[in-house]
Amino acid sequence: MRRLAVLLAALLLLSGCAFLEEPEEPEEDWSGYSQLLPEESEEEPEETVPEYPAAFSLPYHRDQTLDPVSCSDGAQETAAALLYEPLFRLDRQFQPEPVLCESWAWDETGLVCALTLREDVAFSDGSALTAPDVAETLLRAMESERYAYRLRNIADVTVNRAGQVLITLTAPNQGLPALLDIPIVKRTTAGSLVPVGTGPYLLVRGDDGACLRAREDWWQGKPLPIAAIPLVHAKDRDTARYLFSTRQVELLTVDPTDDPALSAGQVSAVGQPTAVLQFIGFNTAEDRPFADASLRSLFSAGIDRKTLVHVQLPQLALAARFPISPLSPLYPADLERAYSEEETLAALRAAGQDTGEIRELTLLVSGNDSFRASTARFIADGLSLLDWRITVVELPWEEYLAALEAGEFDLYFGEVRLTADWDLSDLIGTEGTLNYGGYASEITDILLQNLLAAGDRTQAARQLCSHLRNTAPIAPICFQNNSVLTHPDVVEGMTPAPSGVFYGLENWTVHTAGE
Repeated sequence: MRRLAVLLAALLLLSGCAFLEEPEEPEEDWSGYSQLLPEESEEEPEETVPEYPAAFSLPYHRDQTLDPVSCSDGAQETAAALLYEPLFRLDRQFQPEPVLCESWAWDETGLVCALTLREDVAFSDGSALTAPDVAETLLRAMESERYAYRLRNIADVTVNRAGQVLITLTAPNQGLPALLDIPIVKRTTAGSLVPVGTGPYLLVRGDDGACLRAREDWWQGKPLPIAAIPLVHAKDRDTARYLFSTRQVELLTVDPTDDPALSAGQVSAVGQPTAVLQFIGFNTAEDRPFADASLRSLFSAGIDRKTLVHVQLPQLALAARFPISPLSPLYPADLERAYSEEETLAALRAAGQDTGEIRELTLLVSGNDSFRASTARFIADGLSLLDWRITVVELPWEEYLAALEAGEFDLYFGEVRLTADWDLSDLIGTEGTLNYGGYASEITDILLQNLLAAGDRTQAARQLCSHLRNTAPIAPICFQNNSVLTHPDVVEGMTPAPSGVFYGLENWTVHTAGE
């Protein structure tokens, strides 16, 4: 491919290689060379002994709350995940699995969901989980910075006489359980530094500091691989990374595009799936080239996603043709078409895009992020075909956002964290708050509503994606992974999921010194 040929040429230039002349080989006498070689040893090389830590420690901020509704992202959220449990958790395919919720049912309107809680769940203080505990946590979450967006279509949360939690929506959404992986706390302790939870560990403090201790009375009764997890104070993210690099803590979750060097060191890295979508947005205004849906579709098909992910984001992302994670069973993989530069060129010529008159386009990207700017340049190079030349313009974040809001662009490189119900209304709906390209389609709006309301979500997703393949309001690129870092040989069996790092914790094996 042209792009790979360019990369190869660049590598040759960087290495100082040139093929203008073939140098003559010197005539040398190699007799006796074998006598200079060291004698082969029959001894096998010594095996490297794994370096195990004295304990499996985690970073946290001792003076900040561990309340899962209001705590900070990163290390604090990770530590809190061992203290609290949600109504549902998401598996590695973004499918909701009941945890504290035993069952759920919809009323005839499809607007009220009644959640029946498990009766055998107890908080760490021995008290029983109740519907008011759940309702209070969800109501607080609706007002929180972390969860307000995903719960924006919830009108109210109440408790009925049967002890069920009633969630009333503003519009039908069969994907609601996927939004309820929100950790629940005992309502009378909400807002404290360490609210009471139902999780497998309990925070205890002693003369030696704080520690997460495995609960012998945990209602799930599953085996836990670590009896005690010391907590090490980290005042900020940089401190947590330093503690990890110096082996004072044993686990860290990072965005590898923010600090690729940390992920590339002497560490073990396991990908954690996320709903973070990277995409190319089009300006669809009538006076812009991409007002033409067929041209948008051609450009989207002309992106070599798999090569891009392999070159730019190895093991850090999953190539995606549609704005639903490829891990989800809703993703219609059979609708994908394999990338072909020859087919892209032929389609552009058939569409009259080979006149010889160069047309300049701008692709905006936030210059605050060198990694994403590099990805944008890779895409621009691959799409600069025939009449089209794409120039990447890097802008500081505030200027970038202002340009999007003003519609001063042809294309832009975007990133958005989608919700696990795959509600795309804000991104590509006619009135969507993130629809910077001005795309408007009544058919698309109907298909977006159907995806949420339909009983058969797989078929609804297929219909929507088939439509998006032809109309291309955006060009999805990939879904990003986080990296869960541990030190080599310390943890086995880790399978982080979208809901958290400790998914399947009972299957972990943790090695420490003196075991």
